[in-house]
Amino acid sequence: MAVIGFGKDIRALRRLADWLRADIILYKPGIWGSLLDYDCIVAYMPTGIVIRGMCPWLRSKWVDPAVVVVDKAMRFAIPLLGGHHGGNEVAKMLENYGLTAVITTAMEYSEGLSVGIGCRRGISAEDVLYAIKAALAELGATLDDVRVIATVELKKDEEGLIEAVDIIKKPLVFVPAEDVNEIEVVSPSRAEDIGLRSVAEACALYCSKEKQLIFPKRVYGGVTIAIAR
Repeated sequence: MAVIGFGKDIRALRRLADWLRADIILYKPGIWGSLLDYDCIVAYMPTGIVIRGMCPWLRSKWVDPAVVVVDKAMRFAIPLLGGHHGGNEVAKMLENYGLTAVITTAMEYSEGLSVGIGCRRGISAEDVLYAIKAALAELGATLDDVRVIATVELKKDEEGLIEAVDIIKKPLVFVPAEDVNEIEVVSPSRAEDIGLRSVAEACALYCSKEKQLIFPKRVYGGVTIAIAR
């Protein structure tokens, strides 16, 4: 993570960097392209500068860093990019230090089901789509009832999963492994082989609002689905 701003604001930058355990980057023209390897950029500067600077470097939501802007008075933390990929989480972390997170992504305000997914490596988008739809059908639900798709952070490079979620136009959240392992689950899981207590059930519960598992994990070929609300 990086905190970027002007040299004259170094005290504020140091505070943000200490809170977030981030690197400090001093702004200069053309700096944005060198920041793309960070998972999140926290910008202590006007939104317009950030937008104009980042736009030429944006590729896709799956690889771009999250971007959070903090206003001059350090009252608000506003995720501009990657809200579901770390931006919202960082903004909410800053609430511990007196800032207000300004969250605009729809998932936080909508109702619906949380679909947790585990899958084998190299799974196809078709297999993922089939599994999601089959599980929903068994539950008597449809894609319209889905609020979010969730999987473990280890799957961030799973192209078939990402393609499938792009097709159905739902938010996809990658849950950190340490958060997955804090969730109490119903069913034993082979995920223990890779140091996880669960994938599908834990991820479904993590992103659900009511924390109620209504569809324990079920395997469809190389895809495991669990659903919570």
